Amino acid sequence: MTRLSTLRSALARMSVRLVLQQIGLALLVFLLYALWLRVPDASALDVIGSALLALLAVAVAGAGESALLLRLAGRARTPERLLRGALLLLAGAVLWFGWTALLNHLRGSYDSNDVLWAGYLNSRFPHQLRNSFSYVHILSWLRWMWAVLGWIGAGLVAIAVFAGTASVRPLRAAGCALRSITYWAALVAGTMAATAITGALVNWTPGHGLRVEMLSLVLRLAAAALIDAAVVCLLLAILAACMYQSDEAGAPYSTPAGTPDLSQPRTVDNP
Repeated sequence: MTRLSTLRSALARMSVRLVLQQIGLALLVFLLYALWLRVPDASALDVIGSALLALLAVAVAGAGESALLLRLAGRARTPERLLRGALLLLAGAVLWFGWTALLNHLRGSYDSNDVLWAGYLNSRFPHQLRNSFSYVHILSWLRWMWAVLGWIGAGLVAIAVFAGTASVRPLRAAGCALRSITYWAALVAGTMAATAITGALVNWTPGHGLRVEMLSLVLRLAAAALIDAAVVCLLLAILAACMYQSDEAGAPYSTPAGTPDLSQPRTVDNP
């Protein structure tokens, strides 16, 4: 029942407006980043302008995403919360890049370690099992393993950032999200589906001339952006539902209106 209530609460928080806001924020940050890349570094003034533009892009990304998280959690978007959320998002991005760099180091350049491990594991299986556990299959499983590890790291970072930004009891909220089977199932299934669908859409070409291919590219990129943004918003909505449940469970009990206080007698003497 708890899993169903979490999923229902998350779906109730989902909306087309939320998905479009997430896409709009991503496009705005991308445009600022593209503009920052075009700023020259020929003089000290250019360097100062480039640094200010970079800070603006980081501030827009942090404050915008913090506002979306607070809106999902039903919290007031005060300047203090927006600033705290932006700083936590920056710290979370650094942690995620560090985790990704560690995984890439373990994999080796161009999957060199995976290639070696796939060949070694294939040689260790009996001859009758090598068709099922072939070199190609093992290499594919290893690549999916690294991808899942990357998603798990991103999920842990998202829990920490969301709990610290939107919850009044961050530790309790983070523990609730860590124990949520709904969140982890949606994370693995959603990212796998989004990766497969996005790859299929981006790599497919109609082959009917430049104009048709350009129109197809725009439509396919738009569809991929909608799917990816919907998956991200669903995961954030599930986290918001977990935060709400943890905050409600930890809220102090208050005496309902109309009931006698403990300091007052519950009975009176008959006249």
